[in-house]
Amino acid sequence: MPEDNMDARYIVFGEDYKVRSPKMGQEELLWRVEQTLSQAGYGLLNEAEFPIVDDKMPVIVVLAGRRPARLQWLLASLAAVTNIGDALLVISHSFYDEAVNELVKRVDYCRVLQLFYPYSVQLFSKRFPGADVNRSRAVALTAEKKQHWWWTASFLFNHYNYIDPKLGLALFLQEDDYVAPDLLHTLKYAQRAFTYHPEVEVISLGGPVTEADYSLLTVAPWQPPFESGLAFNLTFFRKLHASASYFCQYNDASWSYSLLAAFASRPRGYVDMVASMLPRVVSTREYASGREGAEKARRVFTKIFPTRVRVAYITTGVGRVSHPETVPRGAGGWEDERDRLLCLDPFLMTTVQPRNGTYPTQAQIFRKE
Repeated sequence: MPEDNMDARYIVFGEDYKVRSPKMGQEELLWRVEQTLSQAGYGLLNEAEFPIVDDKMPVIVVLAGRRPARLQWLLASLAAVTNIGDALLVISHSFYDEAVNELVKRVDYCRVLQLFYPYSVQLFSKRFPGADVNRSRAVALTAEKKQHWWWTASFLFNHYNYIDPKLGLALFLQEDDYVAPDLLHTLKYAQRAFTYHPEVEVISLGGPVTEADYSLLTVAPWQPPFESGLAFNLTFFRKLHASASYFCQYNDASWSYSLLAAFASRPRGYVDMVASMLPRVVSTREYASGREGAEKARRVFTKIFPTRVRVAYITTGVGRVSHPETVPRGAGGWEDERDRLLCLDPFLMTTVQPRNGTYPTQAQIFRKE
């Protein structure tokens, strides 16, 4: 069982648990997803207990796929975050699993917005963007991660009015991440860097599990592996969206390296980030189990909650640490031109027309109204 400071309600899956695609046709599966959304007011849970009071609240976005045994540890760690009730937790699924939905329903510490990626490999099991005669299932699943991240970011920033253009932040997490109790506390400090260091455009609270100065923030060009705990606002997303062609055309199924390609297209050739030296988001991916990863993380999260922070530029003997001169060659997995077209048009706006000049809601996308 988890330690005393962990909520045991969320540790329900063994590491051998595998998500199971229901044995049903696509239409029935779509109906189940639609029912899940409608029962939760089209995705929003705990709204009565945690009413949305303004658009400056932090938005925590979790990309959930097929690893609920890791997701449960992330949800348990979020339960211990101070002031988590002030945040909106967005869980965006690329796979429908009833047991995972039950796990999400247990979250009672903040308001929750549940999304389902409508063009998943599960929903399109025999045609693009799933597997077809020109595409293996492995390739489809690899490409889905990039599509899922881009669709989720685009859907939230383009459709929902929950995020203030300048003061509201969206913090992106993966299902196999684990967070520190002072996640939001540190995020507020990092956000102040936007005022004092106007060249900074994104925040990264992630990194390898390592001991470091818990009160030190650093400024440096963003690049992988700082995608864990990546945060930015609507103003920045609009700039990123203007570089969508670089993101979508880059031949790599990794959304983080695709971001690097998009950032390289910006006027300075890179984007500055403010990062926490002591990571507040760590990945359990490299560990045999989510439990082991959580235990390693908790050893690092011993001295946290700084009352004052310092911001320093990362320098070398010749000045500030430099950004990559060239974007590395993509690792592939993104050769299918259909992936690039779907990425450029994540809502299939050529077939799903906006109403009154607005993007379609999640329900409209599923119903194809």
